[in-house]
Amino acid sequence: MTNDRPQILFVCTGNTCRSAMAEAIWNRIYQAPLASSAGVSAWPGQPAQKNAQNAVAVYGADLSQHRSRDLDDVWEEPDWVICMTRAQCENVVQRRPQWVDKVYLLTELVGEPGDIADPIGLDPTVYDKLALVLQGLIVRLGDKIGAVPPKTIGKED
Repeated sequence: MTNDRPQILFVCTGNTCRSAMAEAIWNRIYQAPLASSAGVSAWPGQPAQKNAQNAVAVYGADLSQHRSRDLDDVWEEPDWVICMTRAQCENVVQRRPQWVDKVYLLTELVGEPGDIADPIGLDPTVYDKLALVLQGLIVRLGDKIGAVPPKTIGKED
């Protein structure tokens, strides 16, 4: 399946925390390109973690309807595949070698070092901090790839 609109695919492990949060925040901030998400080891159909839902809601993003999907269930052809860890980048390239030139580690793409740790099972404050970090990285990513047009950024009252 192809789409004329540019697309970003955010990838993590289970697609119930990091990549889902990144997708929701991206789509809250930007109208284009459209973002979706998947996991390299996802159990399809699972809702986003409640702590993830609460953390992104602070930024006006909504994960209430999110359902996880595995990389094997991705049929669209993304323009950028943005992973949370280097190991996930390697997994994606191994499974989808045709994407080798469009797979990136989120932090490195915006000039930061390191992986984005999985918050699964941790305290809600870890999710809150992750949402703040993702929001900052996503704004920088949007600037880097020319995402347009920006929507209002900020916490909801």
